[in-house]
Amino acid sequence: MGQDKVVDRIEDGSIAMELGIRPGDRIVAVNGEEPGDILDWRLTESDEELLLAVQHTNGELVEYEIEKDYDESLGIIFNSPTLDGIRPCQNRCVFCFVDQLPAGLRETLKIKDDDYRLSFLSGSYITMTNISEANLQRIMQLHLSPLYVSVHTTNPELRRCMLGNRQAGEVLPLLKRLAHAGIEFHTQIVLCPGLNDGQELEQTLEDLFDLYPAVRSVAVVPVGLTGHRDGLYSLSSFNDESARSVLKQISAKQERCLSEAKTRFVFASDEFYTLAGSDVPKDVEYEDYLQLENGVGMVRLLYNEWDKLRKKLPAALTKEQTVTVATGVSAAGYLEPIVSRLNEINGLNVRLKAVPNLFFGGHVTVSGLLTYHDLTDALSCDDFVGPLILPAVMLKERKELFLDGYTIDDLAQTLGTEVHVVDSLDSLVQFLFAEMR
Repeated sequence: MGQDKVVDRIEDGSIAMELGIRPGDRIVAVNGEEPGDILDWRLTESDEELLLAVQHTNGELVEYEIEKDYDESLGIIFNSPTLDGIRPCQNRCVFCFVDQLPAGLRETLKIKDDDYRLSFLSGSYITMTNISEANLQRIMQLHLSPLYVSVHTTNPELRRCMLGNRQAGEVLPLLKRLAHAGIEFHTQIVLCPGLNDGQELEQTLEDLFDLYPAVRSVAVVPVGLTGHRDGLYSLSSFNDESARSVLKQISAKQERCLSEAKTRFVFASDEFYTLAGSDVPKDVEYEDYLQLENGVGMVRLLYNEWDKLRKKLPAALTKEQTVTVATGVSAAGYLEPIVSRLNEINGLNVRLKAVPNLFFGGHVTVSGLLTYHDLTDALSCDDFVGPLILPAVMLKERKELFLDGYTIDDLAQTLGTEVHVVDSLDSLVQFLFAEMR
């Protein structure tokens, strides 16, 4: 048995924890059979009665007879998200972010996946260029819906060019076939100036809207360009004027979709509003926030959270406190009025530091791609009277690890200050006013 079925972690309070299953143990079989992949595991795991064979790290093989509620999870998280290896991407997209990564990053960041199982289970976007007939039959048989699909364009020749794959052209027939079988989709378009924008974008949105309600939503995001593009396809980024043009085009499309289907259907990512210098839409305009993972509506949710929190702020602290909040350049603009209001509280001094992304270079301004090196380049030991506060998006999920492999402890030692991580405005406010509780 390979590493793919090794337990990575156990959820607190789960059945697996009660049984004494631990990280490093191997799942040998369930109901007498080795699960072929994560879908097999999930289907079998949903049964009410299970016979689970586990090889513990000490070599002991134990069988557990389990009775549980239907669909109740055992609480086992595997080393491999698919159990049989991730299906790699076969494309050479002209805008691929992985191809633009600098040296010195964790090797796992360089993995290109294009796996329909991860699309269903975790919302990963796939291009569908490696979907076999057997895959299609399985998707329809198991009704794996919704799927998340990177469309980019419905123009076959343009899509072959943009994805660098001769098999990439006919995405619409695949979507139509699966839609006929009852499969739904959320889709995305990485917009590249001079390639799939303008009239090409208009046609793509038209084609996708023709498939509504099977296609539930479309996110339009600007191409991300780093400073590491030597030898790659020549692409340009959006500026304030071109971003405003995209927003105008999307707004017009939203009005038509609203009138015909009572949904805006297509949504621009927050980056377009930042580039254009425009206010983000109101809460109602994001409907059900279906494209948050694409950065669609995150700023609005931030403002919604702030609207609730600021009503509960105290007038003063009983003990003076100074903190530094470090964030990306794009997020800093949205945080400035929030920090300004916090600094009206007597005894509180919140310093906001917009950290440029020198590690990636180019036009990267988001907080989630800041590294240890960016922070140490922008900050120094002299900057601190109080602790440094960072957003959790800078770190690997469930780990205190930056993209360039350094830890929170490394940063704290280098800067000579305490470092605290917050995952929301609420957790920031709780940290600032912890002494008052």
